[in-house]
Amino acid sequence: MCGQVALIEDDYTLVINRGAQSGVVTGMIFGVHSGTGQVITDPESGRELGRLSREKLRVRVFDVQPLFARAHTFVDTGDFRGLLGLPFFDQPHEHEEVVTVDVGDGVELISAQRADVAPLPQSGTP
Repeated sequence: MCGQVALIEDDYTLVINRGAQSGVVTGMIFGVHSGTGQVITDPESGRELGRLSREKLRVRVFDVQPLFARAHTFVDTGDFRGLLGLPFFDQPHEHEEVVTVDVGDGVELISAQRADVAPLPQSGTP
């Protein structure tokens, strides 16, 4: 499922132009991509082959309306943790990269897993 950023609400929240009527549900994760990417040109023919699309960040949907959804940025801590439950890092993060999202940037569904619903048990299992 693809769409676009329709509104920048604040530093951490945006609105996408897809909602419940398109199948969006709470907990879905979308990648936000640059609206313009580097052009790839075939060196033999000179024909434009397409554009590279770089993912800027990921957002998680928390509010779904019929025609749009609100989503916020989140921190993915990863699955790699030590015995104390602490994540593995080589160096402490001294600064965070500032990412600029623009109205019109593309969004693409990364994960359709709903965060608020546990999976149903398979039939035949207690």
